Amino acid sequence: MKLITVEEHFDTPANIEQFNAHSAVKNNNPQQAMLAPLLTNFAKHIEYMDQYGIDMQVVSDAGNSAQVLPDELTVAACQVQNDTLAESIAAYPDRFAGLATLPVNVPDAAAQELERAVTKLGLKGGIISGTINGQFLDDPKFETIFAMAAKLEVPLYLHPGVIPDAQKSMLYDSKAYDAKLATFMGGAAWGWHMEQGVQMVRLIISGLLEKYPTLKLVSGHWGEFVPMFMERLSEFLPFSGLDLPHEFSYYYKRNVYITPSGMYTAPQLQLARTEMGADHLMYSEDFPYIQRKEAVRQFITTADLTEQEREQFAHGTAEKLFKLAKCAS
Repeated sequence: MKLITVEEHFDTPANIEQFNAHSAVKNNNPQQAMLAPLLTNFAKHIEYMDQYGIDMQVVSDAGNSAQVLPDELTVAACQVQNDTLAESIAAYPDRFAGLATLPVNVPDAAAQELERAVTKLGLKGGIISGTINGQFLDDPKFETIFAMAAKLEVPLYLHPGVIPDAQKSMLYDSKAYDAKLATFMGGAAWGWHMEQGVQMVRLIISGLLEKYPTLKLVSGHWGEFVPMFMERLSEFLPFSGLDLPHEFSYYYKRNVYITPSGMYTAPQLQLARTEMGADHLMYSEDFPYIQRKEAVRQFITTADLTEQEREQFAHGTAEKLFKLAKCAS
């Protein structure tokens, strides 16, 4: 069985240095230094993929993303990051595809960079991490990015990002536990997933997917809480003045694709399968931040799925959405 994982990450030494020097959003991953050799070396990706039976990775920049650099630096930094990604993919064209890093807080430049990355570099879409300097993406200033993705017929992966300090302080800092635990509560354990779920909900109820019905969005970590509340949102939002011709679940099921991001858990898979169908599920590990090793292949080969669903989840949906050449297993 072919296996394509679609939320896998890279970085460059130059970007890590620039990020550490200039970014107002600090990476709080205690393993970041240890992970740098895996992030910056595509040959190491290949070694891991060969060892654990992964045929292809769709690679993107998250964590130290050039997206969050100051406006005067981010455009050029994202261009360099995307050029480097395209060059690395060219060395292993049958093993990697890529998503563009975008200077999101400079929306017109971000749309132009998405167009360049797709049409000139051969990247398969873009990735946006978290909120943007405290702004959610339903702000009209960001619409040009989504319009470009729809025009190009490429997906945007909405990835979590480090939440703002004020949000972390209000929701997760506590006198009952220490600062390290608060950081993880506000990050990978809970907080940035909840924020990214709010991000998706806001985009849908803003009418974005009614205006751009062909736009495709990807959400990791089994949909960042949203699938569990889909019926609740569909029932209650109309009472709050939602003025759209379809209910919330219609847009989510039509336009959103979800991945596990290495959360290889059977109950979440069955919920996602029930709500979305296997044709809206794609596989992902979140390498190298998460390294499930033998479990990458074991989870999907033993999951309670039909063989058709298994093939869609493992590679078929990704091949269709990202327009990937069908790789040999």
